[in-house]
Amino acid sequence: MCTSLTLMTTNQINTLARTMDFAFLLDPELICVPRKFLLESEVDQTQRAVKYAMMGIGRNLGTYLFADGLNEAGLACASLYFPGYAEYSDAVIPGRINLAPHEIVGWLLTNFATLEEVKAGILQLNIVSTPLKMMNVITPLHWIITDKTGRTLVIEPMKEGIVIHDNPLGVMTNSPDFNWHLTNIRNYIGVSPNKTGSIQLNGLTFSPFGGGSGSVGLPGDYTPPSRFLRALFGREAINPIETEEECINAAFHILASVDIPKGSVITDEGIDFTQYTACMVCNTGTYYFKTYDNNQIGRACLFNEDLDAKEPKVWEMMQEQQYRQLN
Repeated sequence: MCTSLTLMTTNQINTLARTMDFAFLLDPELICVPRKFLLESEVDQTQRAVKYAMMGIGRNLGTYLFADGLNEAGLACASLYFPGYAEYSDAVIPGRINLAPHEIVGWLLTNFATLEEVKAGILQLNIVSTPLKMMNVITPLHWIITDKTGRTLVIEPMKEGIVIHDNPLGVMTNSPDFNWHLTNIRNYIGVSPNKTGSIQLNGLTFSPFGGGSGSVGLPGDYTPPSRFLRALFGREAINPIETEEECINAAFHILASVDIPKGSVITDEGIDFTQYTACMVCNTGTYYFKTYDNNQIGRACLFNEDLDAKEPKVWEMMQEQQYRQLN
């Protein structure tokens, strides 16, 4: 479970924001990978040199794996769970780029500078059913990727192959597939941020109890379709955003509407909860994040690092709550 959205400022700064909702404790880190560093695929042990430096949230599990990230060219990408729909290859195909599903974010961000390059590169991609070692599970995933201009794609590995959708809404969650979510919006086209007016019935006047009456019918549960709709509603209703700081503030507020507290979603795998929330600013290379146990926002900038360093740099994501002491 996860929710993602893009937000654009009035001066054309684009941000990709996401929640990471999961039952398995990920214990992630913030990682900067420099140019020319070799990333090795678990599938066929092929090593590929990094073309574009990147920063992302992930883990070093023998090789560096990422749930989300941004690169020096201005692309930002996030993986989201896609159970019941994701379909992968059962075998390596010679002559193709063979990768595990959990390797896709790192591959996209270290190899491509534009969305057109991404679309062309995916034609050579073969996603192989490979378990993620820390979970011993083949992770069913799809991906959202955006650039500095706000153009956004959704990449879905389906039974018929890898399908790429243009996503002008800038929102994605989990299953069903992207086209299903688009169709589902038609059920909610009457939802509005505007307060409804009074009505007359047989000489009686009925007025709404207060603000928010226009959003009656917007679903409040934690299923992917409902989170998609709440994220879309918040994204479309938000006041015009002028600065990067306002954009980050707005993104965290919108995603608060889909944040999952521990105990609210219980599955066969355990208790799903929002382990972290992150914002990636395509134009400035800046990462913002907070974790379930620490609401203080952490910040790091890709361009403050040596992008030609010999080794990746890793930061712990502080899990203990930080406070500003006033007295």
